Amino acid sequence: MKIYILIMALIFSYSAFANLQTLDRHCSKQVDYVRFFHVNGMLTSYDEFESNLAWIDNFHAVWLGKYYRGAKADGNYNNNEVIYEQIYEVAQQKYSDLSIFSPKYRIITAILNGTVSVLNKKDLMILQEVILESVIDANYSIINETDYNNAYQKLNFHMNSCNRIILLGHSQGNFYTNVLFEEIIDNYIYSDGYSTADYPMISLSAIAPPTSSLPKDEYKALVSYLTLDDDSVIDIVRILFGSLPPNFSAKSYFDDSHHGLIDSYLRSNPVANKISEKIEFSIQNQTPFPLFEQHPVKSDAFSHIGYSKISKILDLKFESGGVYRYYNIPILLWDELYYSTSMGKFFNDNIRGQYPVDRLDIESMTYLKMTTIEPFAKVENN
Repeated sequence: MKIYILIMALIFSYSAFANLQTLDRHCSKQVDYVRFFHVNGMLTSYDEFESNLAWIDNFHAVWLGKYYRGAKADGNYNNNEVIYEQIYEVAQQKYSDLSIFSPKYRIITAILNGTVSVLNKKDLMILQEVILESVIDANYSIINETDYNNAYQKLNFHMNSCNRIILLGHSQGNFYTNVLFEEIIDNYIYSDGYSTADYPMISLSAIAPPTSSLPKDEYKALVSYLTLDDDSVIDIVRILFGSLPPNFSAKSYFDDSHHGLIDSYLRSNPVANKISEKIEFSIQNQTPFPLFEQHPVKSDAFSHIGYSKISKILDLKFESGGVYRYYNIPILLWDELYYSTSMGKFFNDNIRGQYPVDRLDIESMTYLKMTTIEPFAKVENN
């Protein structure tokens, strides 16, 4: 974390149960699993990136353990050192003729040599001046195309799992995760033909973002960020480039910069707890694509039924062909419906008219608010 300070500042029914068929759809059964996809900040070695993934797995188990893990945390290693190399050269050239006794020489030499762990207010003021002068003379792009394309391809692979995806970016990695989130929302199509624009099953958790905004305001319930007020790296970035304000206070006993993903954010219980609260809120606001194909059933009332434990939604395909989505359905009610001997009667007595409902237009693959009267279900003849 020592050299990190300068560089980061520089850039920024039984009937149902007994009649399960081979027509059960794999994708619709995966919506209650969660997996993390991480993109690291700059000056992170591959070993450190692997350590990040291990800590994210631990974070999932400890703080979000009620959500089944679809796979181990994965991600794309951000190997973009082009910005660092250019600014490093600028700083070396710009300050090579300074007196060895000057404050700027002392600061720039100490940081480039990795011998600074704590910066006082006077040092920070000097560093800010150094940064501003160096950034003005540097010519760089934020995103390396190869790194981004690799990340996008890997993320698509994970989207194909039909799990709920949590994009977790740290520091400069948020430049990548912001764009990944927007591109997936705009372009990804699930295997059944439904789009993430209508049924977003991806969230974004930005940790210490150097960016000045977050993507997709219309999907703001899926997006969160957390920056410590003592994060010295983002503090400098904010002064120079207007990054998002800090929104949490906690002391790090392992990282003087208060910026490291592990030591300042995931290793601290208060911080990890707050991050998990924000992620859980985003998970609850994800919208699963139609789930009725989970379970083909032998019933006079329905041909298929499906349920999400996380979202508490019940999708029913009536024998007439209409698909309706019911909200706030307790899991015990789902179990009773699933194992009932007369699904139609159970539905009419316990669900119809008692829960919020939408109709899903499955033919056009779009999400449609219900405009017709809620149907009665046929009751099985015993």
